[in-house]
Amino acid sequence: RLGGGGFPAVDVAAPLADGDVLPVGGGLRVVHTPGHSPGHVSLLHEPTRVLITGDALFNVVGIRWPIKLLCTDFRMTQETAHVLAELEYDVAAFTHGPELTDDARERIRAFLRRR
Repeated sequence: RLGGGGFPAVDVAAPLADGDVLPVGGGLRVVHTPGHSPGHVSLLHEPTRVLITGDALFNVVGIRWPIKLLCTDFRMTQETAHVLAELEYDVAAFTHGPELTDDARERIRAFLRRR
């Protein structure tokens, strides 16, 4: 909740669990990366080796953490992002910033090692 606003609660049709494969676009693997929000997930499209980081990481003027103020638990964001280094992908897509197509996994791993 930021600035006194908020969003009304919504019913969850089906909870997502780490490792689930969603039947979308040939399958999106759910990767649990809480911190930005309690149920935050990243998504991995294994057929094309594309990782969608969601808000686990930004790529605005380089790879960086999301804004602390917008995270429910910034420390958890930093602790859970390490799983992105363990996945197999060639392209990383971000909700904030351009995708990485060259050495995406190694560039994310290098960022996470600096933490």
